[in-house]
Order: sequence, then structure tokens, then C-alpha cells
Amino acid sequence: MSHDKIKAATRERMARTGEPYAAARSQVIAEIRAAAAAHEELGPEYSDAVVATFLERVEEEIDARVATRMAEAGRPGAPTGQDSKRALLLGIAIGIVIGLIVGVGGNPGEQVHRRVLLLAAVVLTIAVSYAVGAARAWRRLANQRDAHRPVL
Repeated sequence: MSHDKIKAATRERMARTGEPYAAARSQVIAEIRAAAAAHEELGPEYSDAVVATFLERVEEEIDARVATRMAEAGRPGAPTGQDSKRALLLGIAIGIVIGLIVGVGGNPGEQVHRRVLLLAAVVLTIAVSYAVGAARAWRRLANQRDAHRPVL
């Protein structure tokens, strides 16, 4: 096995186990020597089984790495937590603005009081939704503060 492959395997083991470089390197080399010894001991008739076992270990290691990376990264491109709420609120705000432009613009023949009523309804809806959101945020912050207080 080349030095680069041993080095890469050592760094992967360090990341997985938290061992220092020297200890991880000696363990990697010991595993390689053990696999080679098993291959020599079993003889050529078992070489396929040794290779299959080695490939299974490599596949398990790759699956574990992929799972940890996916867990760390979440879904790529998808907003998470606070970002998804902000994206939702931004979408709602854009929809409201477009609705106002189309609704208030209206036809010149329409009565003005209908357009003003529509504008007032939209503004009231926005105000109520922000008030509800603010109340929920304050309640959530109060619960977090209470959770961190020591019980007497």
C-alpha cells in the first residue's frame, strides 16, 4: 500500500476515533498487516473471500462517512430552522405586495372606496400576522429563559 493511502487511512481513523496520528497510523498498519497475513495463511483458494470481506469493511466505512456528512450538512440547498421561516415570511410578503399592486391598481372604473378597503384589509392582515409571530417568539424566549433558571 502506498504511503499516501496509509496517510489517508490514518487521517480517516483519526477523525473517526479521535486518536493521535501516531497511534492511528500504527493501528492502520497493523490492520493492513493482519489482512495480508490472513491472505497468506488462507492461501489462494480463499483470496476471493478475503477480498470480499475487505470490500465489505470499506463499504461500511463509506456508508458511515456519508451518513455523518449528510447529518452534518442536512439537505443541501434546503433552508433549515430559522432560515425556512424567514424564507416563508419573505414569500408571503412578496405575495402580499404583488396582490396590493394588482388589487389597488384595479380598473379605473372601480370605486375608490373598494380599493382603500382592500388595502386596509391587507394591512390589517399583515399587522395581525406579525403580532401573532411576535407573541410566539416572546413566549418561546420566556420558556427558554425559564428552562435555564435553577430550581430553588
